[in-house]
Amino acid sequence: MANTVTRKGNEILVQLTETSVSSSTEETITLGITKGRVLRQTCVKTSGSGSTVDPILTRTSGGTGVNIVMENATAAATVDNQVTGGVPFYTSDGVLYHKSSPDSASDNAVSSEYLIKVGWGE
Repeated sequence: MANTVTRKGNEILVQLTETSVSSSTEETITLGITKGRVLRQTCVKTSGSGSTVDPILTRTSGGTGVNIVMENATAAATVDNQVTGGVPFYTSDGVLYHKSSPDSASDNAVSSEYLIKVGWGE
């Protein structure tokens, strides 16, 4: 699995390329910031036995409830979630966790991307 975090000014691009993905596969994203806003979440199943992905971004490993930063509404082969103004988050250690959550098998390949703005203000 490849995980690339690129920062330019107050903009962060996170690119994830996952292979052998199952519903329990989790990717750690080290942002190096404690607060920001997620502007866009994309997740595309590129190959494998699964038919859909249902991505979730959390503040803790295996996060549920209040630790969910962004959760997809409807599983699909291609997911593209955009939120006007972004979804604010805080993480004390500068780390977020991503799960692509394919609907079946463990032979899936998935490409995901997050657009993040540093801080909560405009």
